[in-house]
Order: sequence, then structure tokens, then C-alpha cells
Amino acid sequence: MTDLPPPGEERPASPGRALAAAREARGLTVADVAMRIKFSPRQIEALEGDDFGALPGGTFARGMVRAYARFLDLDPEPLVRDAAAALDGRAPAIAAVPDLKVPFQQGPRRSGRIYALLSLAVIVAAGLVVGDWVLRAREEARLAAVAPPAPAPQPAAAEPQPAAAPTADEAPAPQASPREEPASPPLVEGVKRVQLEFAQDSWVEIRDAEGKTLLSQVNAAGSRRVVEGVPPLTVVIGNASGVRMSVNDEALDLKPFTRVDVARLTLD
Repeated sequence: MTDLPPPGEERPASPGRALAAAREARGLTVADVAMRIKFSPRQIEALEGDDFGALPGGTFARGMVRAYARFLDLDPEPLVRDAAAALDGRAPAIAAVPDLKVPFQQGPRRSGRIYALLSLAVIVAAGLVVGDWVLRAREEARLAAVAPPAPAPQPAAAEPQPAAAPTADEAPAPQASPREEPASPPLVEGVKRVQLEFAQDSWVEIRDAEGKTLLSQVNAAGSRRVVEGVPPLTVVIGNASGVRMSVNDEALDLKPFTRVDVARLTLD
């Protein structure tokens, strides 16, 4: 595990900068990290920006700093201490605590320390599980709020009654033609239409030629999204193996653009 620089050497001014620097050194993007450790991209950006107040509670924020640091093979404890100081409104402690080399008695006390460490690990794990559950619940509530309303149920058709035979003065009424399914709206010249169908939960980000974000969210399994924009369109898709994509009503295979189950492509 990578340790932070010792006292006297230059060190990142904050835990967020240390996490961002380690991520960039490994060639990872925010989307890569979000898919691997199951945090949302906004939470990753909040961690790297030292915006701990935007995270759900002090205990959960420290747990998220610890989990992110371990994913990047960093020593989490100095970063957690600095994050706790920021949450308490204090400046982060820069000076390292000297090693006092106090001897400890071996024997029963050692087993007691092991038990205490195991208990602490269980508590931290439980905190992470609860934090993940809270984050997922909030994300599902947000998705439910923006999901299109379900179509209203159509009234049941009345059973057909036998028609009376037409009289000599009456002409038979013309038969109504069957209803046709509405076709997709025609494509606008110079605009790309991207259709996405999700068999698994997937995070998607699409930007247009001006860098405007057209779509940036986690999409639930079984949902469908249609986005139109001026090309070139920059597309990033997480869990790409569970997503079907078509461009201008033509299917597009994501496998050639996929690496570690994250697809990146540009639609000209």
C-alpha cells in the first residue's frame, strides 16, 4: 500500500487532491472509479474536491475516503484524519506523530488488541454497507422522480353486439381501418439520434459538439433512453455488456469500443 510522503517532503495539501493525483497517475477517469467502487460520479468529484459536506454524514464520508484510498493502494489513515479535520472545521494535521517506541507486553494483551482490531473492522464494514444502502435508496428515489409516468390504463372495449341487417333505405357503414403503431419521428438533418436499452443498471454520459451534457445519470435495468444532439457526440457507457445501442435507428455493436466493461466512442 502506498504511504503519503514523510514529514519534510512535499505532500498534497488535502485528502481530495491526494486521491485525484493517485487516480490520474493510474490513468483512471472518474467514470472508471465510479463503476469499480459503486460510488456515483458526483460523490467521486465531491471526495476529490474536499467537499465532504456534500456527502451523507461524517461517519459515511470518512468511510468513503477510506474505501477510495484503499482502491488506489494509498494508506487511508492520514487521509481519513485530514478529512475528519475538514469536517470538524479544523485545519488538517500535517506534522507526523513521532514513533515513541513504547514496548507492549506480549501475551493476553496481544489477543485483546487483535480482538479490538477485528471489532473495528466489523464496525467499519457495517458502516460502509449502511452507507451504500442509503446511497442506493437515494439514487432509486431520484430515478423514480425523473422516470416517465406510466401510461393510463385504456378502458376495456365493450363486447360487440350483433349488427342488425341493413334495411333497403340504409347503406352499410364503411369498416374502420386498424390502428397503426406511431412511427418514430423523422430525423432532423445534422442531428444524431441515440437510442439506449438497458438490460442492467448502467451509468451513461453523452455530450454534444459544444460540450453540453445531454445525458448523465444511472439508468435502471429495463429502462430505455432516446437522446438527440449535434455531432460529434462523445459517449461513455458503464456496464456496456448490458446495453443495446442504435444510432439513427441502426444497431451499433459496442464491443469494439469497450474496455473493462466501459465503452467510449465518438459519433461523428
